[in-house]
Amino acid sequence: MTPKENAKQLFDKMYMVDDPMGNYPMCFDTAKQCALIAVDEILNEIPEFFKDSIQTFKGDIKIDVPNCSYDFWKQVKHEIEAL
Repeated sequence: MTPKENAKQLFDKMYMVDDPMGNYPMCFDTAKQCALIAVDEILNEIPEFFKDSIQTFKGDIKIDVPNCSYDFWKQVKHEIEAL
């Protein structure tokens, strides 16, 4: 998934949240702010030494996990800000 697709999906999830009472749908600006907060939390959880990219190791095979990289989530944040 690209950063743009991920940003749209995250925003849509926030925007489509239902009020349990059924009275107040989520407004666009609030959904955008919630999505940005979620991305900031993800960015804060990425350890400093993994800021460039996160890799997993299985035996001797190194597997890049691009959706976990700091740069990926910074791009997601930028895409949400551009909404």
